[in-house]
Amino acid sequence: MLKRVILPGCCALAVLFSGCATVAQISTKISPRAAGPAPPVVVGTAKLKGSEESSALFDNFTAFVVAVNGLPVAAGRAGWNTPVEISAGSNTLTVEFNRGNFVARTDLELAAAAGASYEVKFASDARLFGQNSYCDFWIVDLGTSQAVTPVKKAPVKKH
Repeated sequence: MLKRVILPGCCALAVLFSGCATVAQISTKISPRAAGPAPPVVVGTAKLKGSEESSALFDNFTAFVVAVNGLPVAAGRAGWNTPVEISAGSNTLTVEFNRGNFVARTDLELAAAAGASYEVKFASDARLFGQNSYCDFWIVDLGTSQAVTPVKKAPVKKH
């Protein structure tokens, strides 16, 4: 009599639990479309710093990053040598030249490569007996020492 009760009971439990296993297998096989949106693509970054020429008599000649894509950079002139992290790809960089009361500012377009390091370069006639009229800006890839932007001239103004 015990065999008559155990055998049907085990069969009933097997049928009952086999249904749960099927449901678990079905619920874990969700199509990729139903799983939700794809994760965002991670864009690499590059680094950009300013440059400075020392002057024995007066204030140093300094070029530095003021803003990246319209967002101000907090470091300012004092942080000219602190690399600013920028997104790989197209960027609009606002750069500034400063020497004492003389200031020049412009925007440069840079297609930054992920992992690259760049430096703002400049040339100006803001000198002791210079005209104090212009500053040329460009950006150099530090890995290749090659210019990666065209030279852009900006007027020098008294601050």
